[in-house]
Amino acid sequence: MAVLPKVGFHAQNPAPSMDVEAWTEHATESLNAISISSPQTLRGTTAPLAIKRDEKHATKGIETTQDERFANETGATIPPRREPLRRDSLNRRDALLKGKEGSRQRRRWENDRLLNNPWAQPPLPTDWEVHPTYPKHAVPYYLAPLWDNSLAARTLDKNAHKSSTSVEEQSAQKVPKELRGKLKKAKAAKGLLQDLEEQVRAFVKSWEEKMKASESDCDSEDEEIVFVGRNGQMHDMSDEPPPKDQLLFESLASDQGASFGRWLVHNIATYYGLRTWSVTVGDPARREAYIGIKETKRTGLIRTPVSTLPRPLWGLV
Repeated sequence: MAVLPKVGFHAQNPAPSMDVEAWTEHATESLNAISISSPQTLRGTTAPLAIKRDEKHATKGIETTQDERFANETGATIPPRREPLRRDSLNRRDALLKGKEGSRQRRRWENDRLLNNPWAQPPLPTDWEVHPTYPKHAVPYYLAPLWDNSLAARTLDKNAHKSSTSVEEQSAQKVPKELRGKLKKAKAAKGLLQDLEEQVRAFVKSWEEKMKASESDCDSEDEEIVFVGRNGQMHDMSDEPPPKDQLLFESLASDQGASFGRWLVHNIATYYGLRTWSVTVGDPARREAYIGIKETKRTGLIRTPVSTLPRPLWGLV
């Protein structure tokens, strides 16, 4: 008896053949549709993501607990839920910047922002414009000569109102700062200053009177007066010239306290435009302080001390 082999299911239904060309086209289309590089976005088409620090997160609806149900039924109060503690937030930053109520930092913060000022106004757009700090005058070009003439007239008027005293006289009539400071400490020296200054003022007045008298005599007299002596010699009438110097202060050379008096003499002479010097004479030695009229070195002419006597020095210190 012959045994026949069994034919399987696969042998009865053969597998369909695969179309290679169609599969290749499908795979190519799939690869072209996929991009490996990251997509590039155009500038300005994206919106920035800003997460607020103090925004309360939306919580999902949570079922009420048994305690809440009991509270709703009985009317009991339950303390509110605490907010989550955060280390940093805008509210915390603002609170630190303002400071506590009533503190100095809080007052400064309020003053900087004009919170408690009822007349405070917000700045206008014109307040931020840049302008010169000096007054600006728009003068046409053809008016420039007239403008210069007006300025020149103002300058002349200003100089005319100025005092006719010279610079030397103005500098001479200033009270020395050192003298003012020392007389503040030594009140008793004010009497000595007054006595010395009265002698100086008398000397200056007598000098001015004699100089004016000599000038008037020279202008009024045209004829010379000649005197004939017993021996037949002729000579002109000549008045004695006024003294140019005067002894003002004298003391022993060994007296150390007298140096302050001589120092006062030098300051008084500087105030009235005079010259001073000290010499040591005699036996026993004496120290003498003199005042005199200044003379110019080039011409040798005598310079008038001051045109008008200033206020007494002892009344200013």
